Amino acid sequence: MRNILILADLTSPLMKPRILMLKELPYQKYILHNANNVVLNNTHKEGLEDFIILEHRKVESIRLRYLYSFFYTLFLILKLNPELIVVHWASRLYQNLLLALWGKRVIVHTMGGDIDKLQDYRGKKAFFIALLLKSCKVISVKSNYMESMLKEQCKNTNIVHISWGVEERFFVSQSKAMLQHKLFGKEFDCLFFSVRAFSEFYRQKEIIESFLSHFRENAHVALLVSTLRKDSQYFERVAVQNDNIYYREIPHEQMDSYLKASDYVVSFSKSDGMSQSLMEAKAAGVRIIANDLGNHSELLKDEMLFNDEESLKEAMVKAVNTRSQVILEDKIKVMLDCKQQKALYLETLRTQFGILTKESYV
Repeated sequence: MRNILILADLTSPLMKPRILMLKELPYQKYILHNANNVVLNNTHKEGLEDFIILEHRKVESIRLRYLYSFFYTLFLILKLNPELIVVHWASRLYQNLLLALWGKRVIVHTMGGDIDKLQDYRGKKAFFIALLLKSCKVISVKSNYMESMLKEQCKNTNIVHISWGVEERFFVSQSKAMLQHKLFGKEFDCLFFSVRAFSEFYRQKEIIESFLSHFRENAHVALLVSTLRKDSQYFERVAVQNDNIYYREIPHEQMDSYLKASDYVVSFSKSDGMSQSLMEAKAAGVRIIANDLGNHSELLKDEMLFNDEESLKEAMVKAVNTRSQVILEDKIKVMLDCKQQKALYLETLRTQFGILTKESYV
């Protein structure tokens, strides 16, 4: 049996739908979970029964963990001799030495944090990422802006656009009023949803302060703040308690319901790739208030864009008095369509790596 090796963080809610695009390929498919000392549970593994999941040993010392990961990855590549190595996210430090050696079999799916100099693309991390990206056969990005960032740092020109799309459940229409009653026990005139991770990078403090500056005493306007994967120290410092602010740890399985209960999604990140949460908001028909970043211009042409905290406050006030339907352009529809993105992905694997689909295998 011919083999495919997939390197991915299975604790990320983004991974499972992307990995499952390979489910029907007539290969033995192995997933090597990241060396992050997180033991996978049944929820992480659910739906991946057609894949063989491999985990690193738990090693407390970071240096020893990376050393173990290097040799374990080498062992797997030599033993499995995979025809294809799928790398979800390029930030892998010493593993990238091996992946560069087998680069002609490697496709790397990048995210903004891999290549964005405004994040932590520097030093040792930048060196190993650059090594992998210049050595792999194919790189995928989600947007034109990410491609332009990549070309500034990497001479590899074999770049394809795969946005992955959005799960179909986000497109299913549901009553906003009924969802608000179900999730909050009441209905709002306007519900804002700060959907990004609760960390300083996504400026939750500024979003909360902007909301309170105008709606502190308005019981008909509320702010929902996601606390999944929160920075605990930052949360304790900035999470103001107010009757109109709801802090919820929302698993991705419930994200579609919370989005459809909302009137506006708010994002104020310091930089960004092509945000999956904003793509999901578009699919759910929710308007978006976001800072004016290069990547956002492709996805958010008809949305409320702002540049600083003062203009965010103005946008939130305007939003309460504005209602309009989200209309998706054809280009955005393709970007959000997971079936079209899967077809593009499989075609890329066929033409670039000779990977056979079930039909062509027969």
